Amino acid sequence: MDPRHRRALEAILEHCAKIDAYVAAAGPGWQGDDMAVDAIAKRLEETGEQAKLLSPDLLLQMPEVDWRGLKGLRDFLAHNYPAVVVGIIASTLDDDLPVLVHAVRRHLAGDDKTEG
Repeated sequence: MDPRHRRALEAILEHCAKIDAYVAAAGPGWQGDDMAVDAIAKRLEETGEQAKLLSPDLLLQMPEVDWRGLKGLRDFLAHNYPAVVVGIIASTLDDDLPVLVHAVRRHLAGDDKTEG
């Protein structure tokens, strides 16, 4: 795997881990905590930015991930943040992030086996 792609995938996992940590630290009411929402949104934005560094061929290897949606969310968060609806962020965390993390981990683990 191209080292740039590996770094981007690893960064995606790091951002997702930070999101989990922020949600855990803020607790069940995180959606009402402006600081937590801002931190989570920034990490989602960075996750989408890393996704933009991945080649179309690599994205096709993880078809279960909504890459287009992730990149679109990044653009929305970066350019329309005042219009962000916390419910969209919450549904992304519940529905999309677990799929993303699982796919990236599986892809990196598979690549490690082929490189060895």
